[in-house]
Amino acid sequence: MKIHRYLIMLLGLSQALSTHANTDKNLENFLSLSLEELVNLETTIAAHEKHTTTKAPAVVTLITADDIKATGATNLTDVLEGVPGIHIKTHHFGFRPLIYFRGASAKQTLLMVNGTPMKDLMWGFGIFWKGLPTSMIERIEIIRGPGSALFGSDASAGVINVITKTAGKIQDSEIGVRAGSFNTKTAWMQHGDNWNGFDIGLTAELFSTDGHAPLIKADAQTISDQANGTSVSYAPGYVYNGWNNQDIRFSIAKDNWRVLADFMRHTNLETGLTGAGTLDPVTQANDHRYNLDLLYNNESFSDNWGIDAELSILHLDYSSGDGFQERPPGYTDSTGTYPDGQINQMRSAERRGNVEISGLYRGIENHALRIGAGYIWQDLYSVEHFVNFGTGADGNPITPGAPLQNIAHSPYAFAPEKMRKIGYLFLQNVWTINNDLELTAGARYDDYSDFGDTLNPRLALVWNSTDKLTTKLMYGRAFRAPSYLELFAETSWSLPNENLDPERSETLELAFSFDASKDLLLNLNLYHFKQTDIIRATDTGLSKLEFQNLGDHSIHGAELEVRWQATKDLGISGNYSLRKQDDTPYREIQEPEKDAYLRIDWGFLPEWNWNLQTNWISERLRASGDTRAPLDDYYITDTTIRYAHSKSLELAASVRNLFDDDTRECTGQSIPDDLPLPERNIYAEMRYKF
Repeated sequence: MKIHRYLIMLLGLSQALSTHANTDKNLENFLSLSLEELVNLETTIAAHEKHTTTKAPAVVTLITADDIKATGATNLTDVLEGVPGIHIKTHHFGFRPLIYFRGASAKQTLLMVNGTPMKDLMWGFGIFWKGLPTSMIERIEIIRGPGSALFGSDASAGVINVITKTAGKIQDSEIGVRAGSFNTKTAWMQHGDNWNGFDIGLTAELFSTDGHAPLIKADAQTISDQANGTSVSYAPGYVYNGWNNQDIRFSIAKDNWRVLADFMRHTNLETGLTGAGTLDPVTQANDHRYNLDLLYNNESFSDNWGIDAELSILHLDYSSGDGFQERPPGYTDSTGTYPDGQINQMRSAERRGNVEISGLYRGIENHALRIGAGYIWQDLYSVEHFVNFGTGADGNPITPGAPLQNIAHSPYAFAPEKMRKIGYLFLQNVWTINNDLELTAGARYDDYSDFGDTLNPRLALVWNSTDKLTTKLMYGRAFRAPSYLELFAETSWSLPNENLDPERSETLELAFSFDASKDLLLNLNLYHFKQTDIIRATDTGLSKLEFQNLGDHSIHGAELEVRWQATKDLGISGNYSLRKQDDTPYREIQEPEKDAYLRIDWGFLPEWNWNLQTNWISERLRASGDTRAPLDDYYITDTTIRYAHSKSLELAASVRNLFDDDTRECTGQSIPDDLPLPERNIYAEMRYKF
């Protein structure tokens, strides 16, 4: 199969090199930017100031909407898998796609949409996180490395800012439909216009799928059945992962002002497996997220000052519906038998507000000085929790077979209703020493109401070593604030600790960017990442494990990138990532030590484009004491062919996992055969611009 796969790729490549079409129309439809144009794109994520990706004081990746469209990617996580140093791991609970940078935990990743963090107080990106639809994305800006000196908590290993299509930037009105495997259906639209001097923008997507439903031969309940002489497990059985999504975003802009109003909702979301690895075929969950942002940007506020200001309000809520079925009907343990199974019904709602103002001062020759301040409040204002097992609100055990009991507002609820307040200050100076040398220095101070304060500095020296070579030397310190789960919430297996300190990290990076020619770009990034005060639940002699700040952990690695515009109509790019973790209990065992990515874009006829992508994942370790055989390496190859019938009408077809490889995600021993990833799946789409 591997030989067959390589023959197909090499045949296509050789045909592209020998018979490429020589038309501007093809590039206009499909190849968003030439290599030279791509290198000169400007980004603001690295310094709150415009830089090209090559000159930015960080290792930065920029991905455009046209780049995304060419690949056929329908979700943000599909796009990120091709970025050096990033690995998307599918968690068995709800098939949640977790984003890992450079071998660090997904908790060390900061994900933002238009500069607003997606993270909540309890669950990270969200307990029912499913990624983001690509139809609303204008571009994605990524820092591989620390970002706490700019963005605060969680920006330890990497930062992602998704910039959506908004008023004044939507050039065409568009409608589109897509359908394919797993009974997946999508419809989307975008519209931009001018109304009484105001730019307006609207994007919307409706999505539904039955989801990939792999067969699980044995689960955590299978193990319990074997120990207790029962037979109540749903295994062998299928993991149901269907869900619906609605995403609507409206924006209006005039002069220096912009208003963004976003709504996102998941409904009928099947979680498939519990966190403990038990099949759960009954849960139908949902969530809602609303946010409203008022933005002001004036780069010429006065002779020497530019001003940015932001006011953001966010609401989100989660519901497990009738409850997670943590154990199936008939489950038996030492306390008795649960005829309805063990039910865990959870609902929560959270508000977040943020105000920030900053100024960029250019009154000192060769310096760009930015100073700013902000305030955040996060309020987990509603918690509902009903269970029929464990400990009741009065502190006594719940009798097996008893009805659901309300344990909200007790020490045994999954979270307390509680508010977190954060004040912060930041300062950064970009000093242009000469035409070839630029030094960026900055720091951010954060003061949290629940654990104290933290200061995180950064330094970056960017040197145009030659007219073709750019060298960067960078240092940054970052942190992750303890979550409410770690600070305040008692679970069936863990105790909170209100005295926790934040996790801290330091990163040292050396990066090279070499423009070998106008058609060939090479990047090499070397890094050392060290974490301290790592938070883990550990045995402290109490009734359950307790969260504590424990030891240290280090990762060093390398990332190699190549972009080659082989001909006018053929682009080839790829990358290779190596992560070496030290041998401590805190390593992320599910992270591959090596991975690689190859992408080919070929405009083989004036109206046709072919895209091929392959991801290789290698050397994933088992946990200490896990006697199962090591996980196999795997390749996943995706391909998309796109036809532009006219400037208005486009048709496309995509095949994911083209060679139908049996690929599996690492799980704990409760799922002995690990989690099967989707088999070959096929999609077709049509989009019309007007």
